[in-house]
Amino acid sequence: MVKIEKILVPVDFSENSRKAVHYGLAIGRDRNAHVTFLHVINQHIVDAIHDLSIKGYKGDFLEILSKLASNREKELQQFVLPKWREGLDTNFVIKHGKPAKVIVDFAREEDIDLIVVGHRGRSALESILVGSVTRYVVNHSPCPVLVVHLKEREFATEEKERQE
Repeated sequence: MVKIEKILVPVDFSENSRKAVHYGLAIGRDRNAHVTFLHVINQHIVDAIHDLSIKGYKGDFLEILSKLASNREKELQQFVLPKWREGLDTNFVIKHGKPAKVIVDFAREEDIDLIVVGHRGRSALESILVGSVTRYVVNHSPCPVLVVHLKEREFATEEKERQE
């Protein structure tokens, strides 16, 4: 039997990542695995905040970044509802950087056994690039990656019923 004790589910708040959340929870429940939900604040946003801070706009760069991370963590906890996580060992992590690299590095550092990721992200650019973050994760991950498509049959029907 394949050991799956730690599952990573990257979340960008898109419908694709919501479906990945459902799969990650279903697999986590089935395997009694720890599930980590990771959101990455894109480096472009961090750079923009830093540039505004340097140009003299009000607000401290580190304070703004800290507030942004705190807000994103709250959003993440609302995105993955408490009733969905009942009985599971879960945690939420917020990082910043280039999303694809951060996801792969996190999986390596935390000895993740499985990554469950949505096929495409939420940005228009990512739609054009047909899931460039997902492609990078699949090609560079230190562990297996389950890519969840938005339109496919439901394998996690029991989990979906639990969430309603």
